Amino acid sequence: MRDKNNQNIERQSKSGIIGRFLSLLSAQGVDGIASSLFFLYLAWINSSDYGQIMYALAAGGIVFTVIQFGLYYPLVSELGASPKEQCPAIINRVLIIKLGLLIPAMLGVSAIAWHRNLSWELFWVLMAISAGFGAEAVAETFFADLRVRGFQSREARIKVFASLMSYVYAFAVAAIGLGPVVMSLFKLISSLIRIGLALSAYVKDYSASVFRLPQWSTLRKMFGASLVFALIEILGTIYNKINVFYLEKVTGVTGVAYYSATWNIVDSVSMLGSEQLLGWVIFPLLASIWWNQKQEAYKLVRSNAQWLMALAFPIIFVLSAESSLIIGVVYPQEYKDAIWMQQYLAWTILLSFENNLFSYVMIVAGSAKLLLGIQFVATVFNLVFNHVLVGPLGLQGGCLVIILTKLVAATLTFSFCRFSLRIIAFKDFLLPISLALFLFVGHALLSSFINFHVSVVVILSGYILLLIQLGPRIMGPLPGLKKLH
Repeated sequence: MRDKNNQNIERQSKSGIIGRFLSLLSAQGVDGIASSLFFLYLAWINSSDYGQIMYALAAGGIVFTVIQFGLYYPLVSELGASPKEQCPAIINRVLIIKLGLLIPAMLGVSAIAWHRNLSWELFWVLMAISAGFGAEAVAETFFADLRVRGFQSREARIKVFASLMSYVYAFAVAAIGLGPVVMSLFKLISSLIRIGLALSAYVKDYSASVFRLPQWSTLRKMFGASLVFALIEILGTIYNKINVFYLEKVTGVTGVAYYSATWNIVDSVSMLGSEQLLGWVIFPLLASIWWNQKQEAYKLVRSNAQWLMALAFPIIFVLSAESSLIIGVVYPQEYKDAIWMQQYLAWTILLSFENNLFSYVMIVAGSAKLLLGIQFVATVFNLVFNHVLVGPLGLQGGCLVIILTKLVAATLTFSFCRFSLRIIAFKDFLLPISLALFLFVGHALLSSFINFHVSVVVILSGYILLLIQLGPRIMGPLPGLKKLH
């Protein structure tokens, strides 16, 4: 046991925590910049191709989640607790499960495309990008091993190279005008490069051990351990993406393009807080202190809930007030519908921040099955909202669907933390809400006397000053790196 612990400590000390985080963040930054530039370029030169790619990306995201199947959580736990010689069998176990899920997932995509009577061009775009996401899910298995062993820098190099090569290809195809089908192969190219380089490192690190086959009983055990998490993630991905398919049916791929134009902006901000802050920092910290430092955990949840709300409001304010400027600078004139849609969708940032925080709390509190029930209820509401709203309201309905669905999910997860765990109270949000009223009402009044954009700057500056002065005194210090020590 001591040898195993020493081995795990050695893995953990390969590189500093901050260094690992920055390595992955740099890789994500390269991919984010490259993808943003490419999609903006595509949106300018051909809105129809852009809409088809966005439609396929929504479907691909669901395929990725299905094949991941919540396996990341048990995979990382087992790798972290096992000696090196046992790791290949664990990794191979996950690979077999994912490859087994890949075939039915792709068949499901084909069946849905046939049922929706998609054009042959959109069908092959859909299949190519979905296959790319499926291959990316397979590659993530190797990356999980690298993370556990502290080799995030190696993962980052692989991802940066794969992203650059894939988007060089995408730009070249778009510039030549070879069409969306050939262009859509960029995702598969990126994923295959990731698999090739990660597999090479895997074989080199583990040598002959990579051919160890897992026992059937261990496959069933891991599959069962990941089932609840898989269903939570799958349902969450479905209710975040499915309105795109309803929009395509009502407004065509051009409508999907207009919706995606602003959703890509809003969702990028939302993911920064929901995944990178909450998923990478707060969730691991909560998991480590929940059972032995309960009051500290409660205090951390309460403080994060308050500060996330206080930080969400100015982001919503800027995205809403300056939507015309932002969309006008980033996209061509034909995307003008994205201006008013951004004013709707910006509110999903607040809902995502809070819902993700409370969802992580439910997981560490041992209430994952109840969270699954909440995801199921939210998905049912989402389907009802799509049927009722998208048909008569079109793009406006598509925006309302995602807002109302996130509101249902956030209300239910908050209610659990409020009434069952008693972590948080309504009064805890008085300061953020009061500051939000100052922000939005103040701007509405001030903009009638001075220039609109000047009013935005003045009132936003006032909000920040008030938050700096009142926030630490009333809500406590902004949760930061000191909390991690």
